[in-house]
Amino acid sequence: MAEQNESRAENPPTLATKDERRESKTVVAIREVIKPLYSKDHRMSITADSVIRALKRDLESDTTNTGSSNTDWDWSRPFQTRWRFTKLPLIYMTHLERAAPTAFQQLRNQHFDISNKLYLQCLTSPLKPLSNLGLSGSTFFHTDGPSSNCGLLVKSINRAFEYEFMHEELLPAYLQYIEENPGADTLLTRITDVLWSADLTLGQALNVSPRHYMVMVDMLGDIKAIEDAKKWDLKPTGFFEPTRDLIPDVVKSEATKSGLADALDANIRVKLTKIQFESLKRIIERDTSFLERKEVVDYSLLLGRFPASSSPPPPIGLGLATVSDHVSHGLSRIKHILHVADLESLPTGDDLTRGVLSSDGKWIYRFSIVDFLWNVNKLVPTVMRTAGKVLPDQTITTEPARYRKAFLEMIEEYVDVEEGH
Repeated sequence: MAEQNESRAENPPTLATKDERRESKTVVAIREVIKPLYSKDHRMSITADSVIRALKRDLESDTTNTGSSNTDWDWSRPFQTRWRFTKLPLIYMTHLERAAPTAFQQLRNQHFDISNKLYLQCLTSPLKPLSNLGLSGSTFFHTDGPSSNCGLLVKSINRAFEYEFMHEELLPAYLQYIEENPGADTLLTRITDVLWSADLTLGQALNVSPRHYMVMVDMLGDIKAIEDAKKWDLKPTGFFEPTRDLIPDVVKSEATKSGLADALDANIRVKLTKIQFESLKRIIERDTSFLERKEVVDYSLLLGRFPASSSPPPPIGLGLATVSDHVSHGLSRIKHILHVADLESLPTGDDLTRGVLSSDGKWIYRFSIVDFLWNVNKLVPTVMRTAGKVLPDQTITTEPARYRKAFLEMIEEYVDVEEGH
């Protein structure tokens, strides 16, 4: 006890002065005020609000403006910038506008069967952020609307070579391609809107506020909520992947692992009837031919597998809402059972996106081709392509024709066709 008292006498506790206590409280108060402004949650919330405001604009009525077309839109507009004193100090808030608004409205209404009313319903709830969806640094959001099939995905396009290619070459060709394949007989991602901002802001200078966004149909929905359901992001496995082949698994972050392409396990195969496979192959051959013409590589096949008993809700625009829809779908299934192989009986892109029953009746498969913004002629891809010659061929450095060939071979490898169906 005596020793403890001597120790306390030698080292008396220091008391903060009145000024130090006041300063501490002031600093804490300021920190609490400023902290939310720099938090990820605040950034996501402000960004989501900016996207929702832009998407809701001009959607109050269910009428389609047919006064202009894809050819009337000036695709150089998304590269124009303007200085506005009121917008310059903004960090996260952005005034977004629609690219080719009439063309995309016609696309939604006439080909994707998404009315303005249904589209607006999907935007009544706040956007929710998603994480760990890739290595591109993009920000992802999804809608959580009042009905189970109100699924939209919003992706920021951050890299200059991607949004330049998207506006200059991809979107005009994509709109025309969908027009040439009525009823959206394609597996390319269903793009419903593209947003951009012309305002220069502090957030853009700091690279925390993207200027370009793509809005797409969420094909898989909340797949994690369905027991035994699973998804794969498939790319040809014969190419060299530095992040996969050079970095040890113990070093990779979860974000890195999630950004790598999946491969089906040896004991897992996509089981389709002959008619289903013929249709899948026909559509993918045509879609990848389009991507090859646009000199795109590194795209992937998004595959969703659901238990047949789960009855997953259809993606937006693909629900069987009317009696005639159900009758037409039923007749199509009867044709399949009777092995009628005319073109009308083949599943369309709509069917393969909505979901087809596996040949053994156990699973429902959904297919979509995603991530087709890597054009080999843009500056960054060209530089990487040149530098990558010292390494084995990669998905981002190979030739478009070779990538397409490997992609089609991957489809053949992963599908087991049940003969006689």
